[in-house]
Amino acid sequence: MNPRPSGSPLKRTVAASEAQEQSFTLWQPIVIILAVLIGAAWFLAAEHEIAGQPGFPLDDSWIYATFARNLATGHGYAFNPGEQIAGATGPLYVFVLGLLYLTFHDVIWPAKVLGILCLCASSLVLYRAVHRILPGRRFAPLLAGLLLALSPPLLWGSLAGLELPLYLLLACLGIDCYVREKWTWAILCWALGVWLRPDGLFLVLLGQFVRPKISIRNSIGPLAAAGLIVGTYLVFNYVVGQRILPTSVGIKAHLGGNVGGNEWSMLKQWADLWGVLPQGRVGLHVPLFLAGIIVGSYLCLRVWPALVAYCLLFPFVFALFGTSGGQFGRYIVYVVPFGVLLALVGFDWASRRLLRRNAIAGLILLGFGCLAWEGYTARKAGIGYGWNVENINGMQRFIAESTRKATSPGDTVAVNDVGAMGFFSDCYVVDLVGLVSPQRPFPESLRLYHPKYMAIFPDWFEKFATIDWKTNQVVFYDADSTYKYSPFLGVGLKRNTISSRNTMYIYERMGRDETGVGRVPIVAH
Repeated sequence: MNPRPSGSPLKRTVAASEAQEQSFTLWQPIVIILAVLIGAAWFLAAEHEIAGQPGFPLDDSWIYATFARNLATGHGYAFNPGEQIAGATGPLYVFVLGLLYLTFHDVIWPAKVLGILCLCASSLVLYRAVHRILPGRRFAPLLAGLLLALSPPLLWGSLAGLELPLYLLLACLGIDCYVREKWTWAILCWALGVWLRPDGLFLVLLGQFVRPKISIRNSIGPLAAAGLIVGTYLVFNYVVGQRILPTSVGIKAHLGGNVGGNEWSMLKQWADLWGVLPQGRVGLHVPLFLAGIIVGSYLCLRVWPALVAYCLLFPFVFALFGTSGGQFGRYIVYVVPFGVLLALVGFDWASRRLLRRNAIAGLILLGFGCLAWEGYTARKAGIGYGWNVENINGMQRFIAESTRKATSPGDTVAVNDVGAMGFFSDCYVVDLVGLVSPQRPFPESLRLYHPKYMAIFPDWFEKFATIDWKTNQVVFYDADSTYKYSPFLGVGLKRNTISSRNTMYIYERMGRDETGVGRVPIVAH
């Protein structure tokens, strides 16, 4: 098949659809919405059965919740009330979540419902985009919407209390505008996404410069939209944090380093996302997806090059900054709608080329196979999600709620996982990693703030550790050795699925000559 825009069947089909695009069949969007609701219901049922109480599968989610609550209650764009800092990766999500908290005085269920609604909307928008690309193919758009709706990492992300589902929706809206050659609207959607994910700037650049029919005249609108929205984002971060990007970007992302190792690791994570070379489990998506993506990329490269480039290149551009794909691939999962669209184009072409008269039947059988695969992996992912929530509730949230009972409001605590502690403890929280506190050497933070308690993974700070010969325990001193921090309790996880370590230890402040406990009890959840 010749992919050139002027003569390709794909391009001619899209051009013909401008005058005769069919109206959507009502039952198909309903089926897509039901798929999202059924998938989300399974995840929530697993959360209820395993965790026992609602929560989030990552401590990072509670960072957003803390920012949103402080914003809604008049304490500013801050993690510690009144202390302004650009500590949230996605400011737009803070504003949305803050509005929800102001309305409902809760953050858990509003965030989950928002995520479900965003996944429903994203699936419907992708359905619409594929309907545009493959008009007259009644099953292909439905299959695209269902594959996105039941994608295990997207179901996980929709309930995680993160910016993921909102960014996904903006990405899908941009896709739909892009395939309709509404360049300014596509860039507008993708530029708004930068307010949720700074790495969305790569998609903005692709949409601006990697597209057909590009000219000075049709570039002015998109460039103005991108400049205004992204420029405002950079100014906002500078005003609240004295730097143009959130502090989380500076902490987690570093250009250079072991580029080869990072790229190889990312290649394995990207392949795992598409079911190839899964790491000790069944792949998240059926491996045949990758073949469809390759064929679809060839067919779409000259028609919609930005979609191809983002799907294939984004993870590897992301890896240049030394970061991983994150839990459940949450940092690179935004390529899924792009991959689903390209795979459907590839599947449709292959079925018509190879099966001819039986093309529709072949595509239906292939679709049911892909959906069955996703259904199976979503079932396992739902159970994993339940354990993720249980882990965060059992460790970070448990420690934060216990700290609230043992302290007075306004007391200072130091931690390496700040989210739940900030939301539940009623304490001033010192972030020893530097996401929501000024980044300082570990002993200097202890000297400056004199926290009453400290909850950490000790090996993260092992170069500052000392063995107390009286108790044979690992202890820490502040910079001027005025105070010693000695462990008195450990909180462990019986089945750790998400936390960086199996046990977090709580340290108490004492005089340097005082003696701590000789044996630290472990509370296991």
